Amino acid sequence: MKLDRLQEEWNELPQKGIFPDEVKFRMWNAILSATINRRKIRYRKAIAACAALLITVTGYQFFKFNSSTAPEIITQTFPQDIRLLRLSDGTRVWVNENTKIEYPEKFASDERIVKLTGEAFFEVARDTTRPFVISSGNIKTTVLGTSFDVKAYGNIAEVNVRTGKVKVETEQNAVFLERGTAAVFVPIKNMVQKRKALILEPEWKKALIDVDGLTFEAVIEKLKATHHFTLQYNSEDLKLLQVKGTLDTRQSVSEILQTLAFALEISIKPADNNTYVVSR
Repeated sequence: MKLDRLQEEWNELPQKGIFPDEVKFRMWNAILSATINRRKIRYRKAIAACAALLITVTGYQFFKFNSSTAPEIITQTFPQDIRLLRLSDGTRVWVNENTKIEYPEKFASDERIVKLTGEAFFEVARDTTRPFVISSGNIKTTVLGTSFDVKAYGNIAEVNVRTGKVKVETEQNAVFLERGTAAVFVPIKNMVQKRKALILEPEWKKALIDVDGLTFEAVIEKLKATHHFTLQYNSEDLKLLQVKGTLDTRQSVSEILQTLAFALEISIKPADNNTYVVSR
């Protein structure tokens, strides 16, 4: 495989666009080292390995410009593709696979409006002067600051509230929800019905851990809650390294640690009995 063709395939990867330029440069050099320079593994495996190092997840996005309003950002996810977005007001949104969400690059001074097709879990930043409104097919959800899951696929629409209070409405009626309650859309009546929530937090959301701004040591403690392993540090200052972005827990412990090692430019090597050694 010639170098120019390898570069073409690398440039075609949609995941590549989610990385900062410095990280993309290091990833490309890693691909060259594993293929052209050393010829240790096939080029497709090298590309896949580097593309899997998702320490910062922002979604597959493009901008829609309007001369009278702020640019709209459209994020589309695909099968087995879960994303964590941070909106301009501080709201965090976990976006499930096969979902499209539209939102302004910067919210207006009097309202915060997003459009959703699919499923997403919202942790809305509280702002009493600007209600947060989600338009999702047949229903509209309005909040000031809370956390909840919205599902909207065609005539299937449902809102489950984990914290706070939420208003869900159609053209025919409206219901007010609090923690542990849900609203379900009834197509034949074009109405929403209130019921007890079956879940407070969907399982798919747990695939991504928000580690933005945490120390390396704090991230490791989060991982130890669900994974059994031990780290040995060659230097105490390694614990204080700052991590940015999101971790995908669908990887193995070894893969997660190598993701962190790549992002922080450190070495994490396995030893005996689920122990890993961290060094510069």
